[in-house]
Parts: sequence; structure tokens; C-alpha cells
Amino acid sequence: MVVVKSKIRAEIVSVARKVFRRKGYKKTTMDEIASAARMGKSSIYYYYSSKEDIFEAVVVREAQELKAQLYKVINMDKLPIELLKDYIMFRLDHLHTVANFYAVLKEEEYMEQMQFVKRVRQKFEEEEFKMVRSILERGIIDGDFIINNPDIGATAFTTMLKGLELPLFLNETSRLEKERLLDDLIRVIFYGIVKRNE
Repeated sequence: MVVVKSKIRAEIVSVARKVFRRKGYKKTTMDEIASAARMGKSSIYYYYSSKEDIFEAVVVREAQELKAQLYKVINMDKLPIELLKDYIMFRLDHLHTVANFYAVLKEEEYMEQMQFVKRVRQKFEEEEFKMVRSILERGIIDGDFIINNPDIGATAFTTMLKGLELPLFLNETSRLEKERLLDDLIRVIFYGIVKRNE
């Protein structure tokens, strides 16, 4: 019985994810979720107490998926500088696949009222910090990066990622253009903007 209930809850989340992505949290109704799931609204309430409860389950699932994919990226057998580039590109290029989670990352005004938003954001930011720091630490060990404190480097990178999401990567820019922008960005971050004398 527990397995069946868990399966139905997972199916509701999968359906609701699509509805939320299409209409947004605010405009989505429990009736629409029930209709998309081909269930009665009372049945939906048996498994989830509210629309917010379902949305939290959707966001948590998307965050877990993104995190799992990012861990795959950072565990590839590549040089740290390439891992960092791949991580940033993947992170920024795949946010559209987790649209509901991204809405929480943006923390739209009405979402601030939801208890789980701050918790989910904070957990993801902590995980992301650890992932970026692990790449930097590997680069320090390999002698590729000359930084004294990987924590400060990880803070700088994760802060930068948050700032770049909307203006650079969530528009209709081609992948080639994104890669060029990212190359320039990496160059500035790694080598600075001050001309060095030979």
C-alpha cells in the first residue's frame, strides 16, 4: 500500500510539474492539476494537502535532478579549468529544464511567503558551493590554480552564477554565442583584465 501511495504521489508531481511550468505557480489551480492527472480534486487532496505542498514536491524533485546532473559534470575526467567551464555552462544552460526550481531561485514576490522556499534555496546554494569548491581544490592540488582560499573562490563563482542567469543565459542566445560569452568570462575570471608586462 505504501509503495502504491508513493507511486501515485510521484505521478501527481510529474503531472503538476508540467502544469506549473506552463502556467506558473500563481495561475495554476488544484482543479487543473487534478484534471491533468485524471483524478478527482478530492483524490489529489488525499495525497497532498495543498497546491503549495505539491509545488514544494515539484521544486525538490527538480533541485535533486539538477544536483545529480551537476555532480556528473564535476566527476568527469577533465582538467579543473575545463570542469569549471563545463560546470558553469551546464548550470546556466540547463536551468530552463527545471523551470519551477528556477522560479524559486529567482524568489518571486509571492513565493517569499512559502515556508519551504528559503530552505530549498539555501540547501541548493550550500551544495553548489561544495561542488565549485571541490573543482577549485582539485585545481590547487594539480597546480593549475593559484588561490589561497578555495572558499573565497567558490563564493565568488556561485555569486557570479546567480548574477548571470537571467541577462546572459536565459534568453534566446545560441549555444555558440553562449560558449563565446563563457570563454570571455572565464578569461576575465582566471586571468583578470589588467595587462601584464612580459
